[in-house]
Amino acid sequence: MGCDIHAHWEVKISGKWHHYDQPNIQRDYRLFTKMAGVRAASDEIKSIALPRGLPANITEIVRFDRDYWGVDGHSDSWLGVEDIQELYRFYLTLPGQDNLDWHRVFGYLFGNGWEYLKKYPKSYPKELEDFRLVFWFDN
Repeated sequence: MGCDIHAHWEVKISGKWHHYDQPNIQRDYRLFTKMAGVRAASDEIKSIALPRGLPANITEIVRFDRDYWGVDGHSDSWLGVEDIQELYRFYLTLPGQDNLDWHRVFGYLFGNGWEYLKKYPKSYPKELEDFRLVFWFDN
């Protein structure tokens, strides 16, 4: 039986978290290993963090989706800005992956790019305070 991921982008604007997008992340155990140590694909891949649980203040949409999976869902976690930067750098080291593939998998954040990798550029609205990727797995 395989393991799949369910993920949601959330953004914090003016002190409140909002659901932004649901990326279409396909099954890739190297990626799952890097994100949360799930389905360890290689001893050489060091995970960013072991599952952290869900943030207490997740959005209603994310809570609704997570509740749907019930006990079949596991290894709830999230990645913040620095974690996503690390994940991006790792992703580009995978054979056959490039920046365009990253966009196909993770989508876009405000426009046509991932400028957040530059630590909240001035072109973003000043009300944008933070963002995170919230996720869990199922078998």
